Amino acid sequence: MSDQLPAYAQETGPVARSFVRALKEQDERAIAPTLMPDSEADWAFRLFGMGPLIFLLYMHLECDDFVLPRFGRGGRAEMLVEIGWVTGEDGDGRAVFDPRRVSTVTMRQDGQAWRVADVNPAPLDAPVTVLQAQDVLRQVVEKGRGGEALWFPLGVLTGAFQLKRLGKEHLDDVENLFVEGMEASEFGVPEVVRAVRLWREFKHRAEPRHRRPDVYGAAVEYIMVLFGFYGDSQADIGQRYGVSASSISSKWREIESVLGLSQFDARYSIHQDPGAGLEAMLRQRGEEPPPPVPLGTGRGGRSYDVTIT
Repeated sequence: MSDQLPAYAQETGPVARSFVRALKEQDERAIAPTLMPDSEADWAFRLFGMGPLIFLLYMHLECDDFVLPRFGRGGRAEMLVEIGWVTGEDGDGRAVFDPRRVSTVTMRQDGQAWRVADVNPAPLDAPVTVLQAQDVLRQVVEKGRGGEALWFPLGVLTGAFQLKRLGKEHLDDVENLFVEGMEASEFGVPEVVRAVRLWREFKHRAEPRHRRPDVYGAAVEYIMVLFGFYGDSQADIGQRYGVSASSISSKWREIESVLGLSQFDARYSIHQDPGAGLEAMLRQRGEEPPPPVPLGTGRGGRSYDVTIT
């Protein structure tokens, strides 16, 4: 690294390069140490293997070399590193990269080391959310371009492009059911990751002993439907899992109560709370913020209708 780069760039740059090189070489043993434990990137790797990380970095569109165009601060003890794929050189011999294929790696400190916590298929100053990815996919499908490989990373986020589960993480009987069910329902990787984390936290707190895996599996999927503002009903989900709507209702309410869930729960929802700014302002002024939005508020339907094959 150049001495002209800030210290944080000199610290995070080599880790980002090691991460990308390990993915290019498909070296699973080298990938794992670069990931922040229990982060989005770590869970995606544990559940699905290298696939999500490869697609979110646009590595399915082959290029031999990459650059780190920009570094930025993402928050306390958090850095952002852009990854761009080299397509040639300019007149001065400097690397030129495709601006349509820029990803951002979020890095967090783990003790004295920096590790990869998340990958977003967009520039560091314009990260793409799942909702935005859904909207973009709907537009490109309307133009007849939904099958182009350039859009696969957005498909990974939204579930329009389904990946095989090649990760080595052991799943229990409930997790096996809802992961398979959510894949069939075309949930995206971020939502499947959050569902597994939700179930494990509930199981840790409640320690349910007498349980039907199919009922709890259906309840977890229904909770993710509520978080996503999707229109799937308890009856629809119950039919797929072979359980009644009333049993789903009982169990999702139990999970909601134990975990204290709300509609924009930062632990499990893919959507940011639109009232977070107001809440922060009220807290700064010493005023009581409004109560959390109850889970299940404002449900609609999926905002895209496309499967990438």
